[in-house]
Amino acid sequence: MREEKMIQLSTEELVGSLKESGYSKKAKLLNKKINDKSRKREKIIRETTSKEVNSFIHDIGKSAHYVRFVNREEELWIHSIDNQTAVFEKVHQSEHIFRYQLLQKDFSNRLGEFYGLDMKVEEDPAKINLGMSSETYDMIHAIDEEGLDRMIEEEPFQISLFLKAFKVNGQKINQITYVNGKTEQMEDAILFIPAEGYIWLINYENVNNNQIIATSSSFKKFFKGVQLSVVDYLTSKENKKIEKKDEKFFSLKRGFIFYWKSNVFLLFSILLFLLNKNSWATDGDSYVWLFGIQVEALIILLSFIACLRPRILE
Repeated sequence: MREEKMIQLSTEELVGSLKESGYSKKAKLLNKKINDKSRKREKIIRETTSKEVNSFIHDIGKSAHYVRFVNREEELWIHSIDNQTAVFEKVHQSEHIFRYQLLQKDFSNRLGEFYGLDMKVEEDPAKINLGMSSETYDMIHAIDEEGLDRMIEEEPFQISLFLKAFKVNGQKINQITYVNGKTEQMEDAILFIPAEGYIWLINYENVNNNQIIATSSSFKKFFKGVQLSVVDYLTSKENKKIEKKDEKFFSLKRGFIFYWKSNVFLLFSILLFLLNKNSWATDGDSYVWLFGIQVEALIILLSFIACLRPRILE
């Protein structure tokens, strides 16, 4: 089955394979300082590349969006492919391991295990929803360990729990980023800190009264939510890409639909004229024919314009 396939490549091999497959821009984004060795090395990569490797390289090369997880020296990237499948890429010390993943299958445990968390813990022992001033939140990223220890002693119990988890996590916030692979621009992010038996989820968008909201959650619930978010992000981007692909620049079908609808309207208009034919002037037929010919010529012109893809201003 496709999801059971797995390959392992070094960064050098991955960059070389992407270049060989025509994805030079993505190769440069992956490794801005490409160390091009001899053509002999590239030839070895090309000749030893299997069909399965080519499949992964093609899917990664055409992938337009991904979600990135970072845990110390390791990274996990989830690349969009289509509405059913993604590519999981685990990176550690210039080694890349790729495998396919069906999006309708549960992979939340795999995400939690990437951070070394015990996903058997399903209950949130804290059940806390706290507010922290944005000044305090900014300050804890700049103070030294001694200053953080003083804050842990001085702050209220709930904030103290948050600060303890922040200290254990190396005074940093974990970040899951949702990225446009073509521009390498971050489009969204989830901020969190793992604690003992639960997760602190940080809401940095809905700030009320200068307050950063942090909510505790069980490992299971948090990563279930992350999976839903990942699937929604990747599939929505794929749906937009499909819609854009289906919208051809020139389509005879669009022009034909406009043509016959317009002629139905023209025929209806002429029928209205015919209802009052007894009161026409002697040369009334000529004027009706002239009207029909002129409108038909206009319809043909507009039908050609309708074949063109409409420009959408974003």
